Amino acid sequence: MNVLILDPFHIGSHAHWSKGMHHFISKFEDVSCDLWTLPGRHWKWRMHGACGAFANKASKQKNVPNVIVTTDMIDVAGLRGLLPVRWRKVPIVLYFHENQLTFPWSPDDKERARGLHHTYEFINIQSAVAADWVWFNSSYHRDVFYKAADEFIRKMPDERSMYSTESLKAKSSILPVGIAETTKPITWRPISSEPVVLWNHRWEYDKGPDQFFQLLCALEHAGCTFQLNMCGARYKDIHPALTQIEERFAGRILHNGFAASHSEYKALLQQSDFIVHEPVQEYFGVSVAEAMSHGVIPLVKDDQAYTSWMPEQFRFSDTKALIKKWTHFSTQSTDAQNKAYETVEPFFWPNVVREASAQMHRLVDGDIGQD
Repeated sequence: MNVLILDPFHIGSHAHWSKGMHHFISKFEDVSCDLWTLPGRHWKWRMHGACGAFANKASKQKNVPNVIVTTDMIDVAGLRGLLPVRWRKVPIVLYFHENQLTFPWSPDDKERARGLHHTYEFINIQSAVAADWVWFNSSYHRDVFYKAADEFIRKMPDERSMYSTESLKAKSSILPVGIAETTKPITWRPISSEPVVLWNHRWEYDKGPDQFFQLLCALEHAGCTFQLNMCGARYKDIHPALTQIEERFAGRILHNGFAASHSEYKALLQQSDFIVHEPVQEYFGVSVAEAMSHGVIPLVKDDQAYTSWMPEQFRFSDTKALIKKWTHFSTQSTDAQNKAYETVEPFFWPNVVREASAQMHRLVDGDIGQD
């Protein structure tokens, strides 16, 4: 089976996924895999124009793949229409990292004020219709997408049957984001009297930096002592919450800055005890999963994607519940560390690509997918 992965927005979690899929799928003896990418910038133009860029490259290729895998940052209907004739019957799998129907657009985005965000919402819907198979990174993501898509299409005046979410559901499945495989230690590092709290997310509004600051304040107010490892990606415009944390908790910060290498990032995970997270939006939670693979105990808001895969013992409904769980796990950590690790074992790349390969083989063989 010859697989072609298209990554129209090759940066961050998108690049993590496409590079991981390419690397691990290529390890199968019966699979060859190519990865084509476009730079991770100008995301709106990517959703319109990436199909033309990839179709142009395809027109210059001698060999035709057996299956194409691409992400939500492309117009799949446009891609299929622009591909060379001999490519147009190649099955296409669409992977949803996020979707524009339920992703919280920035309040500063002028296009939303003009209503243009609906264009990108419809691209996602039509792409799902045009694809032969659809992967979502969590069942939560699948459910919110189909609910939003159904509400969107119901508002259209007529000729809506092509966009039935019931037909879409029949050709979709869950494929979690893969994470690096780790070895479970014989014994875990004990939690110190000042547990280390990890922040390894982007410093952007959708990941909840404001909420993180408030949770740290709540822990401090409750008398919980802690230290901080802050290694999430940051940008030219510094998020105000980062400045607030740096000022208020200056004496507690052990690390402050993006991890320059994988080895440094891994070391920071291994030095951390808790990851506390209340995002505005989370369709999977790869940063939390990566932390858990090193025994970091998650304390996450009972919301978003965490309702679909995170054990209840690690979810909190309010700050009172957060503090109670923090206090308990601070002294009873071993079972929690084991449970954290075991929860994310299915997300290790070899396990993820094994399922992905099986589904792609079935699609190529005609056992699944649309007629």
